Formats: sequence, structure tokens, C-alpha cells
Amino acid sequence: MGYLQTSEQGGARLPPLVWCRPSSPGLDTPQLRLVDGGSRCAGRVEILHQHSWGTVCDYNWDLSDAHVVCRQMGCGEALNAVHEAFFGEGSGRIWLEQLTCLGEESHVWKCPSLGWGQHYCTHKWDAGVICSDNGFVRLDGGAGHCSGGVEVNSGEGWIPVSGGNFTFPTAQVICADLGCGKAAPVLGNLPFREPGEQVWAEEFQCEGQEPELWFCPRVPCPGGSCPHTGAVQVVCSGYTDIRLMKNGSSQCEGQVEMKTSGGWRTLCASHWNMANANVVCRQLGCGVAISTPKGAYFVDGGDEMWRQQFHCSGSESFLWNCPVTTLGVPACALGNTASVVCSGNQTQLLPQCNYSWSDQAGSASSELHTANCSEFLALRMVSEDQECAGWLEVFYNTWGSVCHSPMEPVTLSMICRQLDCGDNGTLDFLVPSREGSRPRWVDGIHCRETDTSLWQCPSDPWKHQSCSPEEEAHIKCTGCY
Repeated sequence: MGYLQTSEQGGARLPPLVWCRPSSPGLDTPQLRLVDGGSRCAGRVEILHQHSWGTVCDYNWDLSDAHVVCRQMGCGEALNAVHEAFFGEGSGRIWLEQLTCLGEESHVWKCPSLGWGQHYCTHKWDAGVICSDNGFVRLDGGAGHCSGGVEVNSGEGWIPVSGGNFTFPTAQVICADLGCGKAAPVLGNLPFREPGEQVWAEEFQCEGQEPELWFCPRVPCPGGSCPHTGAVQVVCSGYTDIRLMKNGSSQCEGQVEMKTSGGWRTLCASHWNMANANVVCRQLGCGVAISTPKGAYFVDGGDEMWRQQFHCSGSESFLWNCPVTTLGVPACALGNTASVVCSGNQTQLLPQCNYSWSDQAGSASSELHTANCSEFLALRMVSEDQECAGWLEVFYNTWGSVCHSPMEPVTLSMICRQLDCGDNGTLDFLVPSREGSRPRWVDGIHCRETDTSLWQCPSDPWKHQSCSPEEEAHIKCTGCY
């Protein structure tokens, strides 16, 4: 039931009109988008109805209306409901006017209004919103926001996505959406946190080129229920591509180069071995590795080489699936670049060898393994009476302290997560310096969002005395999973 109201806008009195809840044919489900706001979660409100995009008039437009839009878009809460074509004037139809949402509606077109196409407005009064942008997708339960179980924002909470018909292109879009580089192969299914937990009722059918998961095609699961095979897990990598360069062209032999958002960079030959090389050859469709001649194809491009050390078993499908050590790794000498010569024969079988992670001619740092729980590199908190607060120590041949510069929030979060002590941490500068003599192994730790463990975080090289005793890190972790 509607009711009559007279209204005014722009000084002109409007005739009595009836508010109603707009209905739409079953075969023409409306769609919603935000335009010209610089992101998916801010902009001019536009609705696709009857195969045509149109706008919403800002008469009576308030935070209750904007909240429905933001929640429907999976963009968190409404920060502002903007008026008078704040994000520019739209074109085409003006679909809705005088919306009076309560704020709890699931779709903005379910709010009372004048009805589809009924308005006394021009595009000068197009409505817009600015949302808090909680995001439409997240990876939960990993070692940072770039790995974990896939969850989608329903507007009322985070719901896991089933791994039943989940595809690798969808994983690629999720990693790009989160600013986490490219996806490693999907790691199968995780058990749901609770038996019978609600599962996202749509299947995503991304092609892999979409800028965000929101823009991927999706279809309802058969019968309205997706298979409860477990929550799909995705691991993203900051590395996005790899190539072998010889004489200025990409071939099946040459200098190893990896690409991230910062461009192409060469890899250091330190700890580079045949297991790593075999993964590169397989990944490029170039057969198996024949040799790893260090620096044989070096071309001075002026860029600093990667300090990361890869520790492949030889069976990985992608180089970035291999364990990586960066913490404490020194800069690489110019010209000491990793190179690979591949067989070029895609049908050749891998030799049945057990590859060692350590370089036969390497230094002590060759023992920095990063496989599950390593005996050579470990982390702990030292305190008399607390588990998740104390002096941070790392085991590098012997236990020693860690220096606190710069220790940004991302680094502190990584440390606390790795110690199973929550997801946030703070430095305590009020604790008096410790007595006693011990190594102060490493300083300048600077973790990135794409790192999945502390061992992947860049830092200064290992030193026996990297800082003064007053600079040893005392950390308190807060917040639980």
C-alpha cells in the first residue's frame, strides 16, 4: 500500500505522488554499480533495468539509502550520501526517486520509492555514495591477507566459498583484486569452521582478466546450494612472471628474470641449483634443466638483483611455489646472476634425484631452510611469565635477538601471526635493556603484504652485532584469530 504526499524540490512544488515498492520482471533482474568515483565502492549510483543503465534522483537521499547500496555492493558501511551529481551527471533514464530505505533492505530497489521510471528530476540531481570499502572478497586464516580461505562479503557478514567448482582463473582475479600479485595453484579445500556452515550460493566463472571478483560472471549453484566440499584456499604471490633471457630475447636458456609489479629483475646465483632450474624449465614448457652456468648470460641492466633465495624440491609447478628466504640475505655481487639451460624437450622425464636445498659451496647462510618448521631458522618470544609478549629472538646457528628498526605494523603483524599470537603487535620501548651477552642477528626487517612468513621479509644482512642492546625488540602481540 502506498500513500499520498506533496513535495517540493528546487523551489517548485510537485504534484501528489504515490510511493510504492518497484517490482521487476523475473527475467530482468536489476543490477547495481557505482560510477566515476575512482573505485568500485564510491561513485554515482546506477541501476541496470530493462536492459538500460540509469541513475537515482537524490530527493530524500540519505545515509539509510546509501547504506543499502554499500551493503549490496559488498563495500562495508556508507560514509556519505552525496547529492547534486557529486560524481558527475549520468545519462539515460532516471530509474528511481524519493527512496525511503530503512537501511536493512537487501537491494536498493526493494526500498519504497515512486516506482520504476517515475521521477521529477534531471541528471543534475544524480545521487552518489562513498562507502567504507570493506571489500567484496578476502583470504582468511593465512599468514597475511594474501593467503587463506576465500570468503565473500554478503553485506551482513563474511561467507566462505566452496571449492566444489572453483577455478584457477577465479583465483587469479582474487589475487589481483587484493593487490597480491598472481595466484599459486589452488591448494584444494579446507574444512569449514563449523559443521553445516553457510556457503556462498553462487559459482564464480571468472575468465581471469576481470579487475575485481565483483565483475566476474556468476551463476546460482544448482538447487540454490553449493556443494559442501570444503572452503577453497588460495595463496597469492608477489611474483607475476618468469623468463630466460639470451641476447635480448626470451628463450629456453639464459639469464633468469622474474617480474613483479615493479618490473623485471634478475635473480642472484647464490644457492641457485638444479632443483630450482628444473622448476623454471617445467614452468616455461622447456623440458628439464641441463645446467646452471652462473652469470653466463649476464647483461648489465643497472637494476639491483633479487636477494630472495629459492629452495625448491624440484617438483613444484611454479618457482614462486618454492620456499623462499630473504631475511638476512646479503646483497648479490654484480654479475653473479642465475642462469639456466633447458633441454627444450617437453616430453623428457625428470631425473630421479633427491635435491638438496643447501649450496655445496655455500656459506653458513645455506642452512636457512624454510620448509615446515626448520631446525636452522626459528622464532620465539622470551619472557618470564607471558607467551605472546617478550624479547623477540631468532635462531640462526644460535639464539639471538632481533633489532626493532623499522618494525612497521605489517612486520609486527607477521611476527605475531607466525608465533600464533594474534594478528597485531606493538613495540614496547619502556622495558629496560636486557643484561647479558648475545648475538643481535638482524635489523631493518621490512615485511610486505605479499610475504607469507617472516623468512620472506627483506632485511639487512645477518651480523653478530646488528644494533646496540638498547635497540633489541620487545614486542607485545594483541588480537586473536
